[in-house]
Amino acid sequence: MQRVIPLKTERQERSPEVLLEEWCRALQAQDRSTGTVKKYTQAISHFLAWYEQEEGVPLHLGSLTPMSLIGYRTYLQHDQQLARSTINLQVSALRSWCAWLLDAGYLPSDLAVRVKLIGGTAGSKREGLAKSHLNALLRQAQASRDGSRNYAIIQVLVQTGIRLGECSALTFGDVTFRERSGSLLIRAGKGNKVRTVPLNASAREALVTSISPRLAGVPATAKAMAAHWPKATSERRSEAVFLSQKGGALTSSAMGQVIAELVAAAGPLVPAGTSAHHLRHTFARSYLAQYPSDVVGLAMLLGHRSLETTRLYSEPAISQLATRLERLALNAYAE
Repeated sequence: MQRVIPLKTERQERSPEVLLEEWCRALQAQDRSTGTVKKYTQAISHFLAWYEQEEGVPLHLGSLTPMSLIGYRTYLQHDQQLARSTINLQVSALRSWCAWLLDAGYLPSDLAVRVKLIGGTAGSKREGLAKSHLNALLRQAQASRDGSRNYAIIQVLVQTGIRLGECSALTFGDVTFRERSGSLLIRAGKGNKVRTVPLNASAREALVTSISPRLAGVPATAKAMAAHWPKATSERRSEAVFLSQKGGALTSSAMGQVIAELVAAAGPLVPAGTSAHHLRHTFARSYLAQYPSDVVGLAMLLGHRSLETTRLYSEPAISQLATRLERLALNAYAE
């Protein structure tokens, strides 16, 4: 059961930086080692910087949510691809910090209580979605409150393999439409590396349907969009492709929340815990299944700095190995 402690409202307005210093002193009073105190405070400082970059505003405790904490863990695990021990140190610091904020009366409940450490079980980290799961997710996106936008988000992620943060950072100036082709200019890539990712017909059609209502007079067809795109977007090149319900840019944490809600709404039709990175895995595995020798091309599309990272997608998933073992001649019960 999650603990709930009465909130000391008179202390709510203290800045996270002030609270960080206070927490540091509390850790020292608990006889924590100098190394642990330093690592924990650095971890929270890193989280605060990430939050401000993601949300565009400094953290206010009243705005802190479990999804923000989980989004940060996902960022460390997938966008940064850090070692499990490094991620778990960051998560442990967040859990310790939030527990202290609760005990000190700065939070009404422990927001990090469900933020789990990264497990060491291998095998499924790079497995994608089955076709039936993906189709169910796309149907759920179309039926959701902002159907055309949400459908476009899922299609862009799964048809290009770009990261969640890269998708949320897209502006009109980053998109190129032609009658039978298109591309995305990824400026917010890992390591600040810029790359171009082609758009296939599925991604282009989804974007056209989502964007056309915002471009007065432009019909919702790929041919019309290609003809009108440069002129229609000349004065809005810095405008975000994906907007929130309030009309602002949809942040990566908010986009992650959208996907989580779609997955939850789809129920058993989509594996629980499916995230944007599962869509990236789905794209990568699908690409290599069709072009098994093109690891270099896939690395360019994914924005990988090392081919070794990309080659992990060549390794069979646990589900594939299970199927092969069932069919093994040694198995007396093989079908």
